[in-house]
Amino acid sequence: MSYYYENTWFRIVTGQVYIVIYSLLAAWLGIGWKTFALIMILIVATTVLQSRFMKGKQPGSKVSPDDVMKSRKLYEEKNLREIQSKDEGLIEDMRSQLKLSTYMFAGTFIGLAYFWVVWPHLPDLHEYLKGFIDNGFIINFLAFLLYLEGFFIISQATISVALWKVGRVTTLVMPNEYVVTVKGIVYRGLLSNTAIGFPLSQDAIVKFDDKRSLVDIVTEGRRSVNIVRLYSRNPKRLYEIIRKYGLEKES
Repeated sequence: MSYYYENTWFRIVTGQVYIVIYSLLAAWLGIGWKTFALIMILIVATTVLQSRFMKGKQPGSKVSPDDVMKSRKLYEEKNLREIQSKDEGLIEDMRSQLKLSTYMFAGTFIGLAYFWVVWPHLPDLHEYLKGFIDNGFIINFLAFLLYLEGFFIISQATISVALWKVGRVTTLVMPNEYVVTVKGIVYRGLLSNTAIGFPLSQDAIVKFDDKRSLVDIVTEGRRSVNIVRLYSRNPKRLYEIIRKYGLEKES
């Protein structure tokens, strides 16, 4: 789970900052469908950036994928979908993550419905504010501010209800291919390569299950358990390599 979802106050503060910036930009552009489209694009872009850069607790030291790949290769796996498909415990492990996604999808649908339903009434709010304020720019700003605050309340209520209903969320990352070197692990992410540097963080736990052909690197947040799951045709060997090169030796 990302840092954004783990920290309520950070989520609220950053949300308010975005809303003020969007409202200032929209007030300058004025009420119109082009402004509506721009707001939607900005919200989507912000959401994508948050998921990409505000990640949860990382299991390893910070290192670039290139640096890891330049070092001596110890282990490599490719085309792991078949092994994943045979893992009978996978659905149970993903239950909380799937449940959270369902709540978030429902909240997104409600938020989009709010945008479409309320937008045509924005001129009415604009006219109402004219009775109290003379400055056109400030009127536009406050109208957009109130409009976006409604969406913010819906999104935050969705997140709060989802986390309350789901409880602690198990978040799984399951690469289809990866390389282990003396400096860490590199796997293909959604948009680019991702590196887990050695040594792993002190609170990272490494587990392996020979029957399910996997090695898990586990870290825990306040509201989540984050797992990088490495399926393997030789999980015991992979486990021993990670323990040897990835865990700090006690002095």
